[in-house]
Amino acid sequence: MSTNPTRTHKCVHPYPELLRLRDERKADGTFVRVLDCAICGRYEIPLDIDQLEQVARLQLQFLGESIGIREEKVAEIRDLRRAELRSRTTSE
Repeated sequence: MSTNPTRTHKCVHPYPELLRLRDERKADGTFVRVLDCAICGRYEIPLDIDQLEQVARLQLQFLGESIGIREEKVAEIRDLRRAELRSRTTSE
């Protein structure tokens, strides 16, 4: 897994171009959200775990990782969502 250095800003691309892969605890004890954007690439942003719901926060603290979308499913999810969006616009 290669991610770009932690960014302090989020890209502005919408779902399904931007997907949350996972939240993880780094070796230094900080928390990051790993995102994959079809345009910007994969990157991390700092994560304030106090803002997460309790179940997600506990999972992240004890397991060190909380999966959003499995990496092998990213292309499949994007393709399905794009097809849904196209069918909505053609039926309107």
